[in-house]
Amino acid sequence: MAKVRFAKVNDAIFIHKIIKKYALEFDLIPRSIADIYTQIRDFYILEENKKRIGVIGLHIYWDDLGEIRSFIIEKNYRNKGYGTKLLDFAIKEAKKIGLKSVFVLTKIPDFFVKYGFKKIPKKNLPQKIWKDCFNCPKFPDCDEHSLIYYFKNKREK
Repeated sequence: MAKVRFAKVNDAIFIHKIIKKYALEFDLIPRSIADIYTQIRDFYILEENKKRIGVIGLHIYWDDLGEIRSFIIEKNYRNKGYGTKLLDFAIKEAKKIGLKSVFVLTKIPDFFVKYGFKKIPKKNLPQKIWKDCFNCPKFPDCDEHSLIYYFKNKREK
């Protein structure tokens, strides 16, 4: 049975390897091992029978905004509901810590739309653009879609 857990320091090498392995396929921003260690609390690990098979990151930008990133499932485990399990975990954690919204830059926008994410212009994400995107070789001609998920406050139904 698959389960999601918080990453530990000894997961850093796995996270680094899986990001590197799929960086070109998914246009992931490569992360140095040093960055992964310093941001280890941003990551959640998906395990199946104690084997690490996926990762997702939740990075905080401000008191109201986080980013879902470094979202990867090993090829042999895709299309089996594991992505949903990881995304659900990250969204619940974002809500639990008090974020008002989370965004994603992706080439698979339809996956995120199914979970309530809405398309938005990249210019609405200034923290992301200047922090990570500015150093990307594709900047400013990014071919990824930007989407955002807004948490409803308790008064909304």
